[in-house]
Amino acid sequence: MKRHSTPSTLLLACLLLVLCMPVCVASAAEKKMPEALQAIATKATNLAAAYAKQLDGAWGDQHAAMIASKKQNAFADYAKMRSVLSGFVAKKEATYVYTLYPSAPSDKAPFFLTVDGAVKPDDYGTEYKWEAGFAAAWKGTPTAADHAWKDDKGKGILISAYAPIRDSKGNVVAILGVDYPAPGADKFPGWVRAE
Repeated sequence: MKRHSTPSTLLLACLLLVLCMPVCVASAAEKKMPEALQAIATKATNLAAAYAKQLDGAWGDQHAAMIASKKQNAFADYAKMRSVLSGFVAKKEATYVYTLYPSAPSDKAPFFLTVDGAVKPDDYGTEYKWEAGFAAAWKGTPTAADHAWKDDKGKGILISAYAPIRDSKGNVVAILGVDYPAPGADKFPGWVRAE
């Protein structure tokens, strides 16, 4: 004998489908970074955290004073601050090392460049589109970007990591960005963006 569904059975089935849908969508959306790329991201994050720790205290105080002065790269200690970041680049562990500061107190505000240690630095105030990694670092947690990127200056494929820089009172006053070489990332084209 064939069974017929009752309206309450259909209603229950629809309710279960609706309740399960967010779980199914979330699982599909949460793509996990390939293990080889995640290993590079972890190295980049550890390097960013180590460099940021070296900047905590006096360098962080200088950065806070520079922001408060509104003098940008005309700030008296700017050249010394940039020299410290250039020293990190000279170690050849990271391709680029720079600091960022939020353009507004909003969680999703873009950040702007404050000090760039590159041989040919980008301009003070260059805007960087908001990334989740910026917000995490600004809140105190070192983290890496969720993707690698192809450098338009011919430096290959890189992955960025961010770490908080603190002043002598322990306040986060900037985030340190480290762009780290990601050899082999071209094997994961869905994880590499053009910049």
